[in-house]
Amino acid sequence: MSENFESILLEHEGLNKLITEKDLNTFVKFPSFDTFSTAFIDWLSPKYYEAFVEIYTTHLGTKKEAKVVKLINSTWFCNAETTDRIVEFLSERLDTTVELSKQLNKKITGNKNLEDIISVSSSMVNDVLNYVNKAIFEKNHPEIADKKNEILDNSLAVCEELKQYKASSEVEFTMFNGILDRLKSIKLNEAQSVRYQACVNKSKSSSNKYLIVTVILVILFIVRMIVRFAN
Repeated sequence: MSENFESILLEHEGLNKLITEKDLNTFVKFPSFDTFSTAFIDWLSPKYYEAFVEIYTTHLGTKKEAKVVKLINSTWFCNAETTDRIVEFLSERLDTTVELSKQLNKKITGNKNLEDIISVSSSMVNDVLNYVNKAIFEKNHPEIADKKNEILDNSLAVCEELKQYKASSEVEFTMFNGILDRLKSIKLNEAQSVRYQACVNKSKSSSNKYLIVTVILVILFIVRMIVRFAN
């Protein structure tokens, strides 16, 4: 039976490379999960888990980290038991991110120190809402969902703390928009969506007001110059 399964695997180049070479191309197109029988998936599952862990540990934090993002974003070719094993494997990363998001939220609350604002915002973008975590957030699993929601609630709390700054406060406003940009493509629950939209509206409003004021100041400057030369 395993010989038949190996023949089936050989028919799918991308999946075969992932399993046998423990590698993948970031542009690979995998077959549909429904292409395979339950028996084949059960046979493949331990091999898939082994490949998943090796690709993750080999490329995480390297110039080839996009392979990890691609792997997580793609269909997981394994049974429910192995899916739970993968989620458990990723849980340590999520637990660390939950704790970090709590610390960043606590650090920024009521804190107007510019260095701290830059530090917290940079960590939110690079360590909390990075592309690997965003890929994990998209997987439909209850354990991931619970931790994702806690991380996003803390992330939105940081945004809400920063939305007090106007566009004229260029550094703080840039940090605020940087976090919003990372949140943009993440699926939020209803309550989170309301909070996110409030921050987006504040950003747009402040940007528009700042632009109007800037234009008015430029016009006034030009008028004064014209009057000066006319006299």
